[in-house]
Amino acid sequence: MREQPSFYVALTPIVFMVVVLVLGIGVMGWPASVCLLLSAAFSAIIAITRLKYTYEEIQAFVIEKIAAVMAPVLIVIFVGFMVATWSYAGTLPMLVYYGMKLVDPSWLFVIAFILNAVLSYVSGASWGSVASIGVALMGIGTGLQADLPVLAAAIVTGAYFGDKLSPLSDTTNLTSAVTKTRLYDLIKYLLWTTIPSTIISIVFFIFMGLSHTAQGEISADSLKMLTQLASLYKFGFWPLLPMLIVLCFTFLRLPTVPALLCSALTAVVIGWLYQGFPLTEGIKATMGGFKLTMIGVGNGAVLPSVRELLEQGGLNNQGGFMAFIICAMMFAGILTGTGMMDVALQKAASKIKSVFSAILCSGVLCVIINLLTGSDGLNKIVVSELMQKKFEDLNLNSLVLARPLEDFGTMTAPIIPWSAAGLYMATTLGIPVYSYLPYCVFFFSSMVFALIYASTGFRLLKHQPTAVLNPA
Repeated sequence: MREQPSFYVALTPIVFMVVVLVLGIGVMGWPASVCLLLSAAFSAIIAITRLKYTYEEIQAFVIEKIAAVMAPVLIVIFVGFMVATWSYAGTLPMLVYYGMKLVDPSWLFVIAFILNAVLSYVSGASWGSVASIGVALMGIGTGLQADLPVLAAAIVTGAYFGDKLSPLSDTTNLTSAVTKTRLYDLIKYLLWTTIPSTIISIVFFIFMGLSHTAQGEISADSLKMLTQLASLYKFGFWPLLPMLIVLCFTFLRLPTVPALLCSALTAVVIGWLYQGFPLTEGIKATMGGFKLTMIGVGNGAVLPSVRELLEQGGLNNQGGFMAFIICAMMFAGILTGTGMMDVALQKAASKIKSVFSAILCSGVLCVIINLLTGSDGLNKIVVSELMQKKFEDLNLNSLVLARPLEDFGTMTAPIIPWSAAGLYMATTLGIPVYSYLPYCVFFFSSMVFALIYASTGFRLLKHQPTAVLNPA
């Protein structure tokens, strides 16, 4: 007879994962994939020995969870496919060349934040803005010798500004739906934490830009890099076309994978017909990544910075990401499929007595679910179900519940290394999550302002039964 997990049984694999991650990564230097795989194995042992699940059932839970994240996995794979062809076609070199000429190094960080915020707000696609403008900005930052983790943080936080506020964003619409609030009422309510966080972020990135690039000019090495890029490629309208394709798909809210594939195939044709490079080498680049030797440039012919900028991408180089996501989803699938996560969360929610603790608990639960499952969509569904009645009992409007789902649930997704969002950002920008995490001021300040309002009672709307309407 299968047993319902007790609280302590449900908590055991969670504690085990935390200990293994801290000791394995922080002390032993193990790969995160290995730590997550050990956590999944430990969870499976508990599920089989204590909860009487069969191996076949455990396997089904894992397969179901992996299948649920295949859409973002495909996007990451095709980003690698696309980036290699952008180097082959001259798209990335051209963007870097003119970006380095036009952008003042001192203002690069704040420009990156604002550009990604505007694009993601207009399109509702944070991942699309990172894959287009974000990739180009990282190339410009490499050429300008900028602090790349700070630049990555500016790109990611700017992109998630739109993910949080855009009426076209999937996460914003999901939050509106699960909390039964009007979409535009939710967006206006989110401004109370978003506006001050945005101001703080802009000031922070201005300060970082001025302090890291005090000279405000391009170095001699960067000037040499510009000369070499111009000698390797022909610039003009055609190399820009692959990026314009991604931007058009993003603005029109068309599927991301076809956008990346169309952009990549167009780039191969441009590299072949416009740049005059061998077609075979362009096809090879999509698999193994772009190499300068593919276009007849020897190993010692260019600066190391030029080689580092251009030699990237390729489907084969995404294997580490695939292993990571499979290990993470194995653990998440076992925890959710056996009900251990639900038991642990319900116990935590049952201890709530005050308004502040309700808001704090909602935010913390969102973060915990992100940590355990890597899904910023699941946290909204689970926490809204757990906490809706509690907020009504405390005479709080559904908008008050919706805000921590965004301020904590959405904002922490890209700063968790094994989440789908974190993996995507790190893979696309080429900067590990732990490197850009300290500079994500927008995320942290959003959470701080949410807790300040919760503790002071500022803008905590009262429950209105008539306000529970169709979110459309």
